[in-house]
Amino acid sequence: MDRTLPLTAAHKTTRMDWAEEHIFKPDKWILIIFSDEKKFNLDGPDGFKYYWRDMRRPAQSYVRRQNGGGSVMVWGAFSATGKSKLTILCGRQNSAR
Repeated sequence: MDRTLPLTAAHKTTRMDWAEEHIFKPDKWILIIFSDEKKFNLDGPDGFKYYWRDMRRPAQSYVRRQNGGGSVMVWGAFSATGKSKLTILCGRQNSAR
């Protein structure tokens, strides 16, 4: 199910105008860093309720702990000049960290 609103023709035109205005400015792109983080659960899927299985084989069972099986969070980034090392984040993350 798509949870986004459809783009109108005006939205698409505005986005294309912005992209065409910024695409050939390498002096600006060198200042931009793209980064993201991802949490991986160590005890089973990350919130998926369904899985693909071969009907000719017995169904798999997933063990789940009441308090969870722990998780690991990683962070990475890249820019026009290269990429960062993948970093493992320890403890809970908040705006102060």
